[in-house]
Amino acid sequence: MAARPVVSRRPRASRDAFDDALFAAIAESLRSQEKTATPVVVAGGVGAGKTQTGLRVAQRLRQDGISVGGILAPRLFEKGETTGYNVLDLLTGEDAAFARSDPPGDVVGRFYIRPGGLAFADRALRQGIERASVVFIDEVGRWETSGGGHAAALRDVLRSNVLPVLFVRAEMVDRVGEVFGLGLPRIVRLAEAVHRDSAAGRRDFWDIVDSVPYPLLITMADDGFPQSRPMTVVARDDHTLWLPTSRGSRKVAQITAHGEVTVVFVDTDRFNYASFHGAAALDPDRDTARRLWSDDWSDDWPGGADDPDYALLRVDGIRGFYLRGTTGEAGEIDLRRT
Repeated sequence: MAARPVVSRRPRASRDAFDDALFAAIAESLRSQEKTATPVVVAGGVGAGKTQTGLRVAQRLRQDGISVGGILAPRLFEKGETTGYNVLDLLTGEDAAFARSDPPGDVVGRFYIRPGGLAFADRALRQGIERASVVFIDEVGRWETSGGGHAAALRDVLRSNVLPVLFVRAEMVDRVGEVFGLGLPRIVRLAEAVHRDSAAGRRDFWDIVDSVPYPLLITMADDGFPQSRPMTVVARDDHTLWLPTSRGSRKVAQITAHGEVTVVFVDTDRFNYASFHGAAALDPDRDTARRLWSDDWSDDWPGGADDPDYALLRVDGIRGFYLRGTTGEAGEIDLRRT
């Protein structure tokens, strides 16, 4: 989808800069409004702050005498994990339970959508059409592009004379534009908060690494394409991973030719992800190989810890990246530092 006036900011821009960008996009659409207002799309990843930005900008619009309706969906947290969402009616200030991590409700992704919450959101959107100048819809995603969720009410908003402001995951912007015929919207892109080499970020990174028993080791194959396979991390420190392997394996041959590898850790239950980028080689220390030997591997190496084909692959870290899917926290760390 092409974009008319794209409003964006650098990834490190402040909260106020994002608020200003969204406020300016809405104000410009209102000024240029004729029969149909140019939709505004607020795009960002999980944890980018779309809903909180919407709350602040809605207040600024009211202070300027602009009536704001529609819905925002604040997240609910418990022990650092997302447990659901409420839906907030911006006209009345009332809210209702919308999604929870446990029944009852219709399953959408990993949440149960409360029927009463969906009906509440539908009423709020339709009241926004009647009583407001600007209507927020948080959020528009895969459910809506499949015809569910807020899809019907959203189409009514788009046919009305109000200014629609859609909150959309960054990866869904093009699809939403195609399905709902947005044409050339004004887009405000909010960057996810990426923490660089903080102490808390290092803890988060290693927590994810330690929670995934079988990561994927990615090497470069002879044909130039990456190749992956599940592996076991048998030991680590703050800089290095050790993985058992066969000396005669294809991955060892690939590493001999191209030593830069990535080890990917994905926790699908918590939507967490970490990648460990480093330089790999066979560890020549046979004492370490014997110490980390497991009898569970005897089928692969009948000769035990002294089997000539058994070896440890050592991956010395260069940099790491992590994403906590339930909170949207992301970070990069320098694995060469303590």
